[in-house]
Amino acid sequence: MPKTIGQLVLERAVQKLGESKLASRLQVSRHALRTMLKGLVAVPDSILLRAVDVVMDDATDFTPPGSQPPHGKKPTTSG
Repeated sequence: MPKTIGQLVLERAVQKLGESKLASRLQVSRHALRTMLKGLVAVPDSILLRAVDVVMDDATDFTPPGSQPPHGKKPTTSG
């Protein structure tokens, strides 16, 4: 069975912080974290959002699509 988005995000967060620190940051037990990582329990939205915050902490070059014109080009206006 393929992994869920929740599992993938948790795995990435574990890579960044380690299991113990991540469990503490997410305010869950290590056992609960492991059950979510294994897919035995669905990752609740509140946990997923906190895990995304962990993953994105170092993503300083992230720019949401459409927020800046590509490569310094000035946006054109029609009117």
